[in-house]
Amino acid sequence: MKLYISIPISGRPLHEAKYQAECIKAALTPYGHECVTPFDVCSEPGKTYGYYMGRDIEAILDDNIDGVVFGHGFHDSNGCMLEHAAAQIYTKSIIYESCFYMMDLDTLTIKPI
Repeated sequence: MKLYISIPISGRPLHEAKYQAECIKAALTPYGHECVTPFDVCSEPGKTYGYYMGRDIEAILDDNIDGVVFGHGFHDSNGCMLEHAAAQIYTKSIIYESCFYMMDLDTLTIKPI
């Protein structure tokens, strides 16, 4: 699957957000998933919050994006919650990093008990 990674960015050191995105990407790419982070979508510094959010939503709505992975802390981020709403409205698969431990990462489905 081609996946967009949604993580909280505002209000924290940028290097921490980049590290979180890279950790999620590193967990999924060995299983054949292609991951796109907010930093891949727009690496231009000095733009407005609205500009970055617009580019992120545009990436999520891309026909090639099959699903969105929501990283730890997404529920405390207005930007992530907007991305979550977009993923729901446009029927993208939704995957939570907090559920990785109980998932088959090949298929991104819950493992049978």
